[in-house]
Amino acid sequence: MYIKKSIFAGMTLEVEKTYTIKYKSKKVTKSGNINPTPENMKKVNERNAAKKLRWQINTNFRSGDYHLILTYRPEERALNPEEARKDLKRFLEKLRSHYKKMGLALKYVAVAEYGKVSMHFHLVVNGGILPEEINRIWGHGRVGLRVLDDSGDYIKLAAYLIKQTSKTYNDPEKAVFRKRWCSSRNLKKPEIKPEIVKADSWRETPKVPQGYMLIADSVEYGVSEITGYPYQYYRAIKISDKPKKGRREYDKNGIRHTT
Repeated sequence: MYIKKSIFAGMTLEVEKTYTIKYKSKKVTKSGNINPTPENMKKVNERNAAKKLRWQINTNFRSGDYHLILTYRPEERALNPEEARKDLKRFLEKLRSHYKKMGLALKYVAVAEYGKVSMHFHLVVNGGILPEEINRIWGHGRVGLRVLDDSGDYIKLAAYLIKQTSKTYNDPEKAVFRKRWCSSRNLKKPEIKPEIVKADSWRETPKVPQGYMLIADSVEYGVSEITGYPYQYYRAIKISDKPKKGRREYDKNGIRHTT
């Protein structure tokens, strides 16, 4: 037997198959090359953080929503993390009020990056507000705005946001938040379905549910740095009837390929 965990997040599906001491085939042996050094554990924590963040983004945001970068003018830079936290809080309060006037509820995920001389914020927010209004509401400097694409899969964005926080999120002198990111309370949670599969092994080429296509380069086989047992991991995405502009996608044997 093995454990299969399926995570449904928006248009994406992620599947993790693992063996444990209790649930494993008689043919499966534990690797003796486990090396839980602080550096290895740091890498595991980074991967897990990026994973959880992309589940949240994929579940709650879509094409037309925004990735914002809030920066400071030199003369208006926050002098410390506490001031920066207050600046962001005021911005979110004003932004929430503006959304409410439009009949919308603000949804957001925010991370803070503390550079060599200044800090800035990255946010993912639901669309509906004009860019010039965001500039006016922030008021401390330049606002970068990027519109989310229609892929429904924001794995690269989540990895980038986690990378921005990796050096300072646990530094007491530079951390703006007590965790890697903060978010609004109205975000939906991904649907996580664990199950015990009664089989000695899993398919080499995974089979995904009807209505999904396997992302060809997402399939991973390896040995867990934590348990020492083999695992399989893969990702899939819902089949869309809308063609992607500038790209050609085709389905071969139930696997999505992009050219």
